[in-house]
Amino acid sequence: MRLELRVEDGGEGRDLVRWLRNDPIASHAQFSALPAEPEQGEMGVGDVVQVVLDDVSGLGSLAIAVVAWRDARRQGRNRTTPTVRIHYRDATVDITHDDPAEVRRIVDTLTASGDDTVDGGAAGS
Repeated sequence: MRLELRVEDGGEGRDLVRWLRNDPIASHAQFSALPAEPEQGEMGVGDVVQVVLDDVSGLGSLAIAVVAWRDARRQGRNRTTPTVRIHYRDATVDITHDDPAEVRRIVDTLTASGDDTVDGGAAGS
């Protein structure tokens, strides 16, 4: 299944990709970062991280790894926690909090946007 992560406010997608590749929870997925144009109505430019997962069961691991990355950034010298927007099929969710309920909401929203089979197509329009 293919999905996109959009890192808002600062274009730190490459940092997120490094984190995810080194995170044992999410390392099974494939990642690549691309510069992104602002979406309509946005001022800043972020990065888009393209993610390929074997199946829907990897969504929870991915969400946990992204939450951990945000937490590490908040505790680091930057002290920033950019919003990460996940887009899969017709669903878009923003990761803005670092609690387990957030992860459950993300997984529920994204899995509701399609069936549990591998998606061979690109995410979104």
